[in-house]
Formats: sequence, structure tokens, C-alpha cells
Amino acid sequence: MIDKHQLSKIGIGTWGVGGFMEPDPKNDDEKQVDAIVYSIDKGINYVETVYMYDKGKAVDLLSKAVKRSRVAREKIFITFSVYQSDAKTIQEVEERLNSFLKTFDVGYVDSLQFTMGLVDDIGLELVKKFVDRLIVQGKARYTSLANSNLDYLKKYHLAFGEKLFAHEGCFNFEVRENENLGITKYAQQNNILNVVYQPLRRNRTASRNWPLLNELAEKYDKIQNQILLNWIASKGFFPLVKSSTKAHIDENLASFDFLIEPTDLERLNTFRVPNYKPPKIVWFGTGEGVPIHQIPNIFDEEYEKQKTQL
Repeated sequence: MIDKHQLSKIGIGTWGVGGFMEPDPKNDDEKQVDAIVYSIDKGINYVETVYMYDKGKAVDLLSKAVKRSRVAREKIFITFSVYQSDAKTIQEVEERLNSFLKTFDVGYVDSLQFTMGLVDDIGLELVKKFVDRLIVQGKARYTSLANSNLDYLKKYHLAFGEKLFAHEGCFNFEVRENENLGITKYAQQNNILNVVYQPLRRNRTASRNWPLLNELAEKYDKIQNQILLNWIASKGFFPLVKSSTKAHIDENLASFDFLIEPTDLERLNTFRVPNYKPPKIVWFGTGEGVPIHQIPNIFDEEYEKQKTQL
């Protein structure tokens, strides 16, 4: 069984595998399965999925890929996430987990991940008892938390200690709220892996052609996405990516065969989008503001709107 120090530089995310919120009957399932198999066989050994993604189809396709790969199960770290749309009670969470384990034909998941909102709905004490039982039974090795504010991450960490494997949150060139609010720093200080979704903002960052990224891509003879993945990994963060072609997978893996000079890393670290004020975050789904996971999706619209108001 593998742990943090044995992980590849990037992991596999499954948003868009088999569809999105609904299964896509026109989706090329075999192409996506083949891409995941290729990724695993090339050494990417972390995968994460959510039942919510196309109502379980992503789980089915990921299972096929893991079984088809040449890599033994214990050499792959699998995180299964449960969202508020998936379950409302501990009983429903356990049903989702058991269904996942049956689909994968395995006896355990490496990390069972909750969103902060779901933990808050169920109650941290009940979640703690449930996860502790799973660990004793050998059905889970760790737990992880997603989209948490700093205070709740501290509470979850206090409850689980070294059994808290990761916090999953958004981080990319334009959207840095998790860093600005001290969430990523707390995780790093406490050996909690910062798993990053939308590190490339689904290629929308590169499409903006920020001058700094253009400059560095030319300097290092790499594409912008490779500069971004290299930079994010240099911070100790763990980006999740999804690619449907072998060429893109090879591009992603080639993001780590060069070093960015310290002065350029500092320029990337200190960059902030000019004349942009991030929207207010709503953490628990009520009140005025934008859920943290939606900020990367609305960035372009917000940025252009703010530019016209200058």
C-alpha cells in the first residue's frame, strides 16, 4: 500500500468521465477508459472519483480502467468522495461506499473523502465514529476533507490527526483563495496533502494568454499548462488532471522533466490578477456569496465584468 511520499506528481480526476452531472449516451467510454489505463501504466498512481459524477458512471469506468491496467491494486491510491448530493445520512454514506467497493471488487478504499458541508450536515461526531469504525474494519485507511474553510479543517484535523490524509480544494493561477486564507499553509504545516482540482481551470487559464505565462512558456520551451503544473507541484501541492488522449497525458507528465528557476517561481507565486476582486465566499450553502468550488467556473465572467467597470 502506498502513502504520500510514494505518490506520482499528479493524480487522475474523473469530472467529465462518462458525462457530467448526467451520463452522456454519446460519450466515448472506451477512449476514456483507455486513457486512464494509459495514465496508470505510465506511473500516475492516485485516482479520485465521486458518485455524483454522472450518477455513478464515472465510478464504473474508473473501475474498468483500474482492473484493466497492469498495476496492482495496492500500488494505486484510490480516494472515494461523498458529496451532499450523494448522501444525507451516515447510512447513505455507507451504502455509497459499499456500492463503490462492490463495483471495484475490492475490500477497502485508501481514503474516504467528505465535503465540509456534508460533515456539518451529519455532524462531526457521527462522522468520526463512522470513519473510525471503517478504519478498524479495514474498509478505509484514511479520511480526507474537501472544500473546507480553515476553522473546519482545524476541527477535522483535531478529530482525526494523522488519519486525515488530504484536503482537496481549488488552486490555480487566477484563483488562490485557499492559499490567501491560510488553508493550504495549515495543511502543509500538518502533513495534510493539498490536493488541487482545476489546476489548469480546464484549459481556460492558458486560453487567456497571460503575459507571464507566455513569457515562461517561451523561455522553457514548454506549453503554458506544463509551466502551471510544474509550478503548482513545486509548491508541494498535488494537482488532479483529466486527459482523454495519450498525447495530452504525455504532455502532462513532461511537465516535471525541467526546473523553473527560483526567480521565476517567485514571479508565479506573487502574481495576482490585475484589477480583480474575488467574490465573497459562502461556505455552507446559505447566505450571500459564491460557493468556493464555483469560483473557478465564474472567474472569466467576473473578471470581464469588473474590467468594464473600471
